[in-house]
Amino acid sequence: MKRILFAGLLATILFTACTKQNDRRVVIFSFDGLRWQELFTGADSALVADIRFVKDTAALKDVFWKDTPEARREALMPFYWSYIPEHGYLIGNRYKNSLMQVSNAMHFSYPGYSEMFTGYPDDGRVKSNADVPNPNHTVLEAIQEDPRYNGKVLVYCSWETIRNAVNAQRAGIPTQLRRTGHNLVNIEGLDIVDIERDAITLSGALTSLKKDHPEVLYIGVGDTDKWGHWDRYDNYLKAIHVQDAYIREIVNFCESDPFYKGKTTFLMTCDHGRGYGEQFVDHDSSIPGSDKTWFIAFGAGVPVKGETTDNGPYYTKQFAATIAKVLGVDFTPDNGEKPEPFEIN
Repeated sequence: MKRILFAGLLATILFTACTKQNDRRVVIFSFDGLRWQELFTGADSALVADIRFVKDTAALKDVFWKDTPEARREALMPFYWSYIPEHGYLIGNRYKNSLMQVSNAMHFSYPGYSEMFTGYPDDGRVKSNADVPNPNHTVLEAIQEDPRYNGKVLVYCSWETIRNAVNAQRAGIPTQLRRTGHNLVNIEGLDIVDIERDAITLSGALTSLKKDHPEVLYIGVGDTDKWGHWDRYDNYLKAIHVQDAYIREIVNFCESDPFYKGKTTFLMTCDHGRGYGEQFVDHDSSIPGSDKTWFIAFGAGVPVKGETTDNGPYYTKQFAATIAKVLGVDFTPDNGEKPEPFEIN
């Protein structure tokens, strides 16, 4: 009888553990061309007052310029810096010797997304931003193929080419591009008309969380890269501020909804860096700083370490392995090598 009771108890424990592992949700964010400098130190002194890149320097400084890097980043991204250090960790502040970068040799968007979601840099075949299917198998495809998650994956993106970079179409994953008709978060003191591409993407994703309850949601935003290329550092900063406001809304909803509360892991990164100073407007293998990236994790299963220091180098190719680990999905990149995931329980 004792053996039967012990066996029954063991089976219950194993079933509960398995159910808990399978009862995870993940919300993935990518931020096209968002530099580590703004994430960790806020507005850049070399750019915030430069009339070549800012229409109204006094107005921009009034909102985003503060005396210390910590105060500047809190002004730019108030939700990030009030919430994430208490619920997870951040990697990539090179001023504190926390190092992360891409492995690919291109240092622009499609190769960055490919590395992010395939787990390795395919420099031989992925070397342009052409809107064509990725020749590699992606982690989102592997998740969609898993019976536990089939039909429970959604993609929202501001840049159309992301669909092919992550092979959402090939996998049959519903993908929503920026669309009108969503209520926008009002950002006090800022005009978001010029940057509503990401606002529409993020508000659509928030609506889908409430309505559709996907278990895996990937949101790719890109106004940061657009305004960088268009020589508008002022709108680049405003885009970051708007993104922060929407992410606050998304996280607050997930932490109040029974389907997501206590079960959701949030993962964030960027596809590439940008140049320094006036070279901020561009990025490629010839521009120093273009390879520098960062990583953020918080929520279910994430150790609370805050802003990390003296670590790395880490690589963007580890991102896919981290997504797979959160969901308990077996994923091997097409090159046959499995990178180590970032630290997630």
